[in-house]
Amino acid sequence: MSKNALSKWIKFGGYIVIAIFTGLFILGFMTGETDLMSELFEKGGTIAEIGAITAFALWMVRLLFLQLKKRNFVFVNWVQLAFKLLREHHTLIGWAAFSAALAHGSYFFLQTNEEWESIYSGLATLIGFAFLVIFGLTLDKWAKGKKYLTYKKIHQAIAIVFGLALGVHLLFG
Repeated sequence: MSKNALSKWIKFGGYIVIAIFTGLFILGFMTGETDLMSELFEKGGTIAEIGAITAFALWMVRLLFLQLKKRNFVFVNWVQLAFKLLREHHTLIGWAAFSAALAHGSYFFLQTNEEWESIYSGLATLIGFAFLVIFGLTLDKWAKGKKYLTYKKIHQAIAIVFGLALGVHLLFG
């Protein structure tokens, strides 16, 4: 499969995820808590986790690529292709993950009677994700030159804090 075709599939998948979870977000408020909706929003949380991990993988693949390039590794072209695809679609993957997380979080915060640890750790994680998205938008729109590197480091630091909050939510929530 060519890079162009793969890129189109990634875009298509990202837009589908955003559309589905926007619809579920609205449907969740209209139907209230049911077993089916609970199950769907559980899956939404899983998709949000996968999206967040994929967006984070951009950073890891970049570090891996730099190390493999120094050592003249055989499969460095595959790693470079993965890095380019992730970098190209980082924002879309982030938005897809955020839409799934927002639908998942708002449903369970407003509709269910889960334990408070799960609700509050999820709410803290969602707020951290919102900060990450807002700062990412700031980075895209206004950061130029030396500011860009500073904003990028701050975005990475927020991503680490978000990752820790997500870990706490998954392990203890």
